[in-house]
Amino acid sequence: MFSSWFKTPRLTYVVQKYHIRQHAGTIYASSSDTDRISHLAGAGDVDAGKAWKTVRRPSDMNEYSKQIKEYRAQQNPGKAYGKVFVKVLGVKGMHLPLPTQATAVTCTLNNGIHFVTTPEFALGRDCAIEQEFELIEHSKLEFTLTLKVRRDPHIISQFKAVTPTPVPAPVAAPPPVVQQSSSKRSFWHSSPKKSKDKAPPPPAPVPAPAPPQVQHRLPENLARYLKPDGTLARAFISFKDIAERCDTRHFRTSYPLIGQRAELGGKASTLQVGELVLQMFRLPPLPGIPPDDLPQSLEECDRGLRHAQWHKVTYFQGTLTQHGGDCSTRRRRQLRVIGANLVAFNDVTKKATATIDLKKAVAVEDDQEARGAMSPASANTARSSRYDEYDGMYGGERSFRLIFPNDQEIVFFADRDEEKAKWLEVLRALVGHIPPHPLWAELLWQRQEELAKRASSQARP
Repeated sequence: MFSSWFKTPRLTYVVQKYHIRQHAGTIYASSSDTDRISHLAGAGDVDAGKAWKTVRRPSDMNEYSKQIKEYRAQQNPGKAYGKVFVKVLGVKGMHLPLPTQATAVTCTLNNGIHFVTTPEFALGRDCAIEQEFELIEHSKLEFTLTLKVRRDPHIISQFKAVTPTPVPAPVAAPPPVVQQSSSKRSFWHSSPKKSKDKAPPPPAPVPAPAPPQVQHRLPENLARYLKPDGTLARAFISFKDIAERCDTRHFRTSYPLIGQRAELGGKASTLQVGELVLQMFRLPPLPGIPPDDLPQSLEECDRGLRHAQWHKVTYFQGTLTQHGGDCSTRRRRQLRVIGANLVAFNDVTKKATATIDLKKAVAVEDDQEARGAMSPASANTARSSRYDEYDGMYGGERSFRLIFPNDQEIVFFADRDEEKAKWLEVLRALVGHIPPHPLWAELLWQRQEELAKRASSQARP
């Protein structure tokens, strides 16, 4: 009888425990099956629509783990081409006789196949251009950047001043006319004596001396440094010389502007007239990434890499008690805010065990503030009903919660008021303000990490 009495309660206890676990259930934050956030699902659920997921390997923490795996498995990675972004910032140190009148200039990029000309800008000793070009990378990429002055009236008048006035040639005096006999008879019948007595012809007139030629001096004006079509100077760039320095990063440099100066006798001397300031960026080939998903300007390259770095930074860390997400019961754990993720770490192994995607959160709520702000008129609202329903399970001092779509949440408890205040400050600054994280930028970041590790291993003795 004692044995029978002992077994019955044990069976009841097991059944009660089973029902309690069933009561936890799975909560969906969306009415759509394709975009759901199940916070109390069983371990091992890797539904991509959830705001949280368990971590089995370090790559699981990357939101692009699947795409990156597909990218690395491609068989023909050589079909893609890199991009070279060239931004002409301006001209500096222009040492020329500049006109007092406003002078318009353009800059033309020519790579031997195509040429593109910028809008006009005003010529000065230091002048901004701020124009950008995009080139397709290849092994023999070379191009020139040429400055050309518009032939306005004041430039044309300078050209006339530089051109010397031609000196008229002296007119030669006509030679004297000698009369000759037209018949043989006059030759045979003429008397030798008479021929001797005949007077000699008058001497040829001496030509008048030419007026002294005035030495022409070329005026020192801008036209003296221009070709007839207005070309002022050019810079030559061989990309292979700087490819490594602008690989996935900004590289600012200056190139000499080579022009010419007209001299007497129709000759010209070559000289440097200033410097052209450039900013360059090389985007390496990324096969498998659609062209529309790649950056289209140097500014987009800079912003994408800056955002990729933002997602790698640890902004805050501490200890909280969590209920919801991958925790069907309250669990105390070490948490870090790394980029857009709230990452849980194992206390012993120090390895990541779960992540919560803060991009999917819509708000951060302080439970104490929410209860204090609730008016008597709102006692029957859905929000107050939720508090009534979950106060027994969720309620507690120093608690706050991450709110997800469809009013779903994960609740956290801090040990001290100061810790809770700091967590609220950090999470409220992040939720709703997380920058995008493009796939191409993540691939470049991983590429740079691999190159750095390779260089570090090669440097070891």
